[in-house]
Amino acid sequence: MDSFRFGNVLSLYYQAREKKQPSQLDLLDVWLPGLIVREVESNGNTKREAEYQDREFVIDAVRYHGSFYAGSSKRVSQITGRLIGTAKGNQEKERRTASLIQKHLAGELVTDFEVVTRLQETVKDQLSHLQGKAHEAFYVSLYTFIETCINERKGMDEYDRLSELFPMDDEVFEGVLYNAVYQLEQVTEDSIANGYLWLLLGTLLRNETGRLVRLYDSSFIPIRRQMSETNEVLDKLFYLLKPQAYQSFYEGDDLDQRFPGIEWYCDHCRAHLNEQEGFDDHVHSWKCRVCGYLNRIEFEEIYDNEEDWQNGIHRHGKEDFERALKQRLAEKGSKGNGSK
Repeated sequence: MDSFRFGNVLSLYYQAREKKQPSQLDLLDVWLPGLIVREVESNGNTKREAEYQDREFVIDAVRYHGSFYAGSSKRVSQITGRLIGTAKGNQEKERRTASLIQKHLAGELVTDFEVVTRLQETVKDQLSHLQGKAHEAFYVSLYTFIETCINERKGMDEYDRLSELFPMDDEVFEGVLYNAVYQLEQVTEDSIANGYLWLLLGTLLRNETGRLVRLYDSSFIPIRRQMSETNEVLDKLFYLLKPQAYQSFYEGDDLDQRFPGIEWYCDHCRAHLNEQEGFDDHVHSWKCRVCGYLNRIEFEEIYDNEEDWQNGIHRHGKEDFERALKQRLAEKGSKGNGSK
């Protein structure tokens, strides 16, 4: 995908500010301070070429007139070009080096939660420069960018996806976008910064972002979760953006539940799914937080008791369930006793 690139995400910010986008090294330093580019002493040579340090996965560079100086180092230029998304050449060594930086940085983010906190503050500080109409234009541009990336990926065949410079699994791509949109929908200073950070990290780290999707929720709180609302990213985003379009088949005091009164248990380890973080019975499948098994959340999976579940015996149809709901509504304070 040509659109889903780190540099493209950042161009939305600089366009909103009507400001020229910094050079590659400065761009990485501004948004990921100290993580990829490291300032070193010039030792009198203010135009010392930037060098990549293989064992440390960082680029050493000196500042010259307030900006990092790359010199004529083609290797550094190619590495940063691949990370940002501007280089499409055939230098396999530089591509592998960029891949190592991605892996290393993803590892830092999943082992040191303070790194994520620092990045959140960095992004929040940068976005504070956007005020009034500039902020509104930037906010709208993020949704346009997301839609463009979804449609572009949808039009790619499997070969194109696999032959990308840094291929992304569908699950990782969708997880990044879902988390970004979820945060953007909160429309607060912190949440917009979180949403933008998801886009920045997703485009920079590519498939390595999967480690973050599995470890963090959308606000970057480490709770070791894995999203699985539906199979299609457009369905996920539609439900997120237009929840009013999904109506329950009854009216009562549990409109937030699709199957009120039903307790769900994992088909593999029998863990209680209702108590798991983020569980919502409006989804059609749920990955157990305990064992990772993907459970179907459908009416056909509702049984009267454990024995019926083991023997695959359904004693009631949908009409019985709807009738029970109506009776429940008539009996204030009563709770259903169904189980899966």
